[in-house]
Amino acid sequence: MKQKIIILCYNYELSQFPTEPDLENRFFTYGFGGTFGKLFASHLDNYTFEVWRLDGNIKKKYYEKSVDNITYKIFKAFHIKKLGLFSWKFIKTLKNEVKLFKPILFIVHTHNFQTYQIAFFLKKAMIITTHHGDWSPYFVYKNTSGLRKIKALLGIAAEKLVMKNIDYFLLCDYKQVPYIKKPAPDAEWILFSSGLDVDKFKVINKSQAKEQLGLKDSAKYILYVGKLYKYKQVEELLNIWKDLKQKHPEIELLLVGNEPKGSWGEEYYDLAESYGANIIGRVLNNELYKYYCAADVYVLIALREDNFGGTGIAPLESLACNTPVVSNSMKNYLGNNAEEICEMPESLPEYQNAIFKVLYNHGEYKNMRESVEKYYSYNVTANRADEIFKKVLNKYKI
Repeated sequence: MKQKIIILCYNYELSQFPTEPDLENRFFTYGFGGTFGKLFASHLDNYTFEVWRLDGNIKKKYYEKSVDNITYKIFKAFHIKKLGLFSWKFIKTLKNEVKLFKPILFIVHTHNFQTYQIAFFLKKAMIITTHHGDWSPYFVYKNTSGLRKIKALLGIAAEKLVMKNIDYFLLCDYKQVPYIKKPAPDAEWILFSSGLDVDKFKVINKSQAKEQLGLKDSAKYILYVGKLYKYKQVEELLNIWKDLKQKHPEIELLLVGNEPKGSWGEEYYDLAESYGANIIGRVLNNELYKYYCAADVYVLIALREDNFGGTGIAPLESLACNTPVVSNSMKNYLGNNAEEICEMPESLPEYQNAIFKVLYNHGEYKNMRESVEKYYSYNVTANRADEIFKKVLNKYKI
């Protein structure tokens, strides 16, 4: 019988998760849990996979469905204010599953109430967690005040109690390592990414991409993809672009993937508008490659102390389209060839210099798509996860 792996997640974005089954099965498959389930099931034939989700926003107490040979189980949960979601049915069902089948529990989050529950109630189970940029309670305690500081104390107490029960941590950012070592000094970890479906990102000629998008062929384009909010330091990017454009009017800024004006997390929409940036908004995933191919450089400013987001997906998408990257986040790149695909500035003045350098020396950067295929393609990501699964199974002599 194949070894079972249960991927455990929760509804972290109420506005995006459907509240009941739909024809496209997004109700079951949406989110990080479904993403990992589909990724692993497509490349690892030696396991069976299930995805279990806690959800405080659904109508019935329990849903179950098999989609593409993955079993999805959705548990209605109670939201405990300031802590998170809890379902005793979820815990009891999981305990019974562990007793009968000894699955690996793959938790999609690290610093989270769901993780603490599982590591407490199933301390003898095989447990792996992944980190996606969330803050350690140790970091929150050091950098906040009031109720958030009190909640962080509870998180610290929980992590001291249960983190030692976790067998492996898959981290996205080197800065996260000391915060894992505080509650679990002997923790085993690797730097890990959810990977990229490289084939979805075509490569077309820059002039062709500009023509299809109605962009000026003579312009130099800086690209940013994501919300226009403070955590991605969009204000700093806008000011850098404004300074560059004063001396080099051919330099333009493309902002893609933001929500409509006035939406949550779009603090710098008005500023971008006043500066004259090209605000594109949401773009279909199958059209996104055109913007990466049209751009001369992709920029993600990642200098904030509270940024634990790792390399990020958008920089990988850009590299897959052969467009070099300027970002400090590339310090977390899994390959050993970052110097030939990107610039990693340490300050805002260095960012401005690096952006200018890439814009006018594009030919110095090489092997971008090849590098992403080598280190981040889905089959490589799945095989890296498989190595950890085998280590954990060996630890338990299974």
